[in-house]
Amino acid sequence: MKRRTIISIRELQAELDFEEAEHSPPFALPEYQRQLLASRIAAGFIDLAITAAIFSIFAVTTYLEGPENFTLDRRVLGVYGVCYFALVTVYFFLFMLTASQTPGMKFRGLIVSTTEDAPLDPKQACLRGFGYLISILPLLLGFIWMLIDPEHLTWADKVSGTYIKKI
Repeated sequence: MKRRTIISIRELQAELDFEEAEHSPPFALPEYQRQLLASRIAAGFIDLAITAAIFSIFAVTTYLEGPENFTLDRRVLGVYGVCYFALVTVYFFLFMLTASQTPGMKFRGLIVSTTEDAPLDPKQACLRGFGYLISILPLLLGFIWMLIDPEHLTWADKVSGTYIKKI
């Protein structure tokens, strides 16, 4: 007959102190988040137009420099698609890491901020990049989410603990 080991949680786990959390004020998003929806969407389209223009130069150049019998089959188009996705990923990641805003956001007067009202640190920039990825994969649902979310945050905002504010 095997003996069972019974572990008492009270003995092995320290008590959690919730006093500090009870006395610290919760972070509240600025009231104007709903007013930023159109600016956020416009900034996104500006950034996609910039990356599309850059990628178009690359695609046209590679097509023109290819051999005479070069055809755009599904395999080649798939490679182009992966390259465009990589370009967009690098574009957003580098701008979040270095400036906490993309050119589209700068043009619309927006910046990404932490809940402590500071620019992104490298960890938060990586988390935001991951948030972009999980927002894109289910047919952009993570970005559409800001339209129905009570705080008007995307999944990237929620994952990274950041929000968009006016400059």
